[in-house]
Amino acid sequence: MVLGYGLWMYGGARRGFYAEYYEVMEFDPILEFSHPVKVEAFLPGIESLALGFMAFVALVAVGAFFERKESSART
Repeated sequence: MVLGYGLWMYGGARRGFYAEYYEVMEFDPILEFSHPVKVEAFLPGIESLALGFMAFVALVAVGAFFERKESSART
């Protein structure tokens, strides 16, 4: 869960989906106007946070299952 949260925060805590680029406005000094330029980058979205939480829940469930199985075998 912490790994998913860390990845999400490192990417800028985007509330949207994964993005493969972001746009930066550049100024052309010769023509004197601004235009957007796409910069390729991997920006994790809310899916990384959700996947981290789902992995956490799955691991807790598996741990609880094995703990219950082990405790019933002792009695």
